[in-house]
Amino acid sequence: MLTRDELPPRTGPWATRFDSESALVQAEDALRAAALQNHDLAPILTFEAVYGEGENCLGKATAIAIDPRRPYTPDGEVNYVHADFSTRGLLFGVYRPAAEIEETAASESDLDLWNTTVYPYPGGYEEIDPATVPLADLGLDVPGIDRRFVHFCAGILGVEAVDDLGMLRETFDLAWPDYQDTIRAGLKHLVANQPMTVEQWFDLTYVQFPDQRELRAYLAQVYAYLFDDFEAMPVAPQ
Repeated sequence: MLTRDELPPRTGPWATRFDSESALVQAEDALRAAALQNHDLAPILTFEAVYGEGENCLGKATAIAIDPRRPYTPDGEVNYVHADFSTRGLLFGVYRPAAEIEETAASESDLDLWNTTVYPYPGGYEEIDPATVPLADLGLDVPGIDRRFVHFCAGILGVEAVDDLGMLRETFDLAWPDYQDTIRAGLKHLVANQPMTVEQWFDLTYVQFPDQRELRAYLAQVYAYLFDDFEAMPVAPQ
């Protein structure tokens, strides 16, 4: 089975970073609290929810991309653009339960989580915003599925964390039963009914599949990997 270090580098359209250690710590504290409160291993919060509104969001993170509409300036220089986090910022976290949770957790509020990744990302441009998109727009407004499944797709199966699925798998069965249930129901629904197009999947995850058949096969493998002891970690296309 391929490990994270054996996979080629994967990048999305934006290069992002936190601008200070304090901004990172504040984001991680808020995301961890949301994970515990909402039983969500892939919480997504808006910048305003963590840092406050407007100018309070400035100086917390930077995102740079090459403008796809005009990749070069008239002088031939690469045309980089910056995201405006004061109005469109999102914070992603990916967590996994600690292996010793069953022995040490006195209650659900004491659940120990390991951090896999925390990162800032622009939101609300042309892509699908996982924090606000109606479930019906993705064909996910069905019994057993809630917002946490959208977070799972955008965060855990998204471009920044999809190759870390192997770290999640070994402790996934220690997650909250209601969380496992919504992920199980969501993956089954996507495989059986294929409500999302490959274009929607890219807009949500920044992972591009060549066609619907390949996306369906991949999601079936993710289900088998997490719930049916399928040995090989599914590898999304680069």
